[in-house]
Parts: sequence; structure tokens; C-alpha cells
Amino acid sequence: MRLVVTGGGTGGHVYPAIEVALAARDQGADVEYLGSRRGQEKSICGKVNLPIRTYGSEPVYRLHTIRGMKSLLNLLRSSGEAKRDLEKIRPDVIFATGGYSAAPVLNAARKLRIPVVLHEQNSVPGRTILLASRSAQTVCTVFHASAQHFPKGKVQRTGMPIRKAMRESAQGRLLLDAGAMKAAPLVLVMGGSQGSAALNDHALGTALRMASTEVQWLHLTGLSHFESTMNSLQKMGIRSDYTIKAYVEGDEMASAMFNASVALCRSGAGTMAELAAFRKPSVLVPYPAAFNDHQRINAEEFVNLGAAEIIAQKDLDPARIESRVLSWLNDSDRVEAAQKALAEWDVPDAVPQILGMIKSAAGR
Repeated sequence: MRLVVTGGGTGGHVYPAIEVALAARDQGADVEYLGSRRGQEKSICGKVNLPIRTYGSEPVYRLHTIRGMKSLLNLLRSSGEAKRDLEKIRPDVIFATGGYSAAPVLNAARKLRIPVVLHEQNSVPGRTILLASRSAQTVCTVFHASAQHFPKGKVQRTGMPIRKAMRESAQGRLLLDAGAMKAAPLVLVMGGSQGSAALNDHALGTALRMASTEVQWLHLTGLSHFESTMNSLQKMGIRSDYTIKAYVEGDEMASAMFNASVALCRSGAGTMAELAAFRKPSVLVPYPAAFNDHQRINAEEFVNLGAAEIIAQKDLDPARIESRVLSWLNDSDRVEAAQKALAEWDVPDAVPQILGMIKSAAGR
């Protein structure tokens, strides 16, 4: 099977695409990635030795501006280049995860009548996936709420292709005795891949309020916020069981998720899929500038499951965070119910399911 994978700009689109691409390659497929020169996909593909072709595509801004007209011209030019490449590659099927990187490839695929399988990570679809869904064979989804946006009969809820190492770690660790006594509950603070200044500041204030409470903190600030957050920690005199790191990866991230009692974090699709994989209740602070407010709608799905609480960023303050965190730490029955709900929501075999959709679309 010859498979073209596309999607990107941001890691939220690239990483799910990479997981599916690598799994397809492991099964003998000939896989190539098509993306944007300005996105994260070229760097990520290089790390996993996945061949990639890139174009000058970029987000399409307001068309009545000079920048908007330039971005539209770039899209049209990139679509022509992608069409010529697809004619050379002759893929059996295309798998797309959305973002501006995927737009020219999907435009070309429609003209060439190449079968397409889409994957929408969020509860509210982006423009690229929404437009492509009209001619796609299948739309794979993560959140139940996203199905209403797509043509009936095309939607399959496959879940999120989270990183293989994280998935395997989650499944393995859940077999361990998670009921073993710990020194103190652990609050895991994460502001997403870029970090969050608002979350960083209020988490420190919350820890100061909770100085007399037996609790540990692991705070992942994001690289650009690490130094300023560390300086604030030292100035505030917060005690030594507050650990700050810029980021963690691999097994260290899996250990953090597994050992956490509750997470204070953004509500991006990747973060929420990992929370579900590790069965962790959360206090979610949706990123207010997310496209079509999709992080808030993502978060509401977990709230309806009884697995999370939401605090709007404009309402953040240490007292409110303390109240929400303690409501999880002090109610074991509620935590158990949340864990059960997250287990039912989670889809551990997301990648095999998506590969099945891809093979079906390719006629294999």
C-alpha cells in the first residue's frame, strides 16, 4: 500500500499523523509525508526517518488584507505543487489530520480522486477537515461532540493516536497496584507544549495558599516560561516539595501522569487523550484564543463525564484553584467514578482502528 500522510503546522496535528504513519510503515506500507515548510512536521519527520515533501502553505488569513491575499496565492501554488507530487507518488490513499499544511494536499487529492481518510482531534473541526469531509471516505474522531459537524454515515469514533510509548506505558502501569500508599498526593501542572503564563502564575499562588496541606507539585512550565517561573518560585519562598521543569518526555512524562492525583492543565486534544489513557481527573483551563473556542468544548465533554472541572482563564485565582484541586483530593469515590468514566471514553486501539479505515479506503 502506498500511503501519503499529511497534516500539521502545529504538533497537535503532526504527532497523531506520525503515529499512524509509523504504524503503517511497520506493517510494510510505503509511506511519505506531505506538509508545510513552516510547520513542525519536517523536524519531526527527520527524527523518525520518514520521507517528507514540503510546500509554502501557510494559514489563510482574512482575504480582504494583503497578507490574506498572499496566503491564498500560496495555497493555490502549493496545491499545484502537491498535485504534481501526488501524480508521481500515485498513493492508494491519503490520511490527513488537518491544519494549513494539509489543505493543499487535500485540494490536490480531490482533483485527482484519491481516496481520503480524515482525523479530527478536537470537538470542533478546523476549516481544512470540515471542507475535506464532503468528499472523504471516512472521518475519524476523538470527541463525541464532533460528530454533529460531519456528513452522517462518514464518522467513526476511533480515538486519539497518542504516542506509542505513552500508550504502552499507560496500559502497563494500569496493571500495577495503583492503590499503593504514596508520600503525598501529586498535583501535575501543565500549560501545553508552549506553556501558559497565566497558569504558571496562578499555580504558584495556589501552592503558597496550600502550604499547610500535604501535597506535592510537579509544574511543567514550557521552555520559554521556565526561568521566569523559577524566579517567582524563589521569590515567593514556596517549600521544597514544589518541582519545576521546563518539560519532560518519554517515560518521565508517563511517570508524571501515572503518579499524579489530579492535573491542572489546558484542554487540548492531545493532553485530554493522555489524561484519559492514565485515568486522571483534572481541573481544566481552556485556552481562550483556541479556534472556535474548541478547548472549552473539549473540556465540557470531560465535565459531562464527571471527570473534570473547568475554570475559565479570566476567572483564575489561587483560591478557586485550591477549592477545585481539594475537591478531587478529598473525595475518593468521585475520583473512582471519574476513572471509570475515562476508561469508557478512552480508545486504547486508536491506531489499529485508523489503519483499518485507511486500508478499507485503499481497497486493501
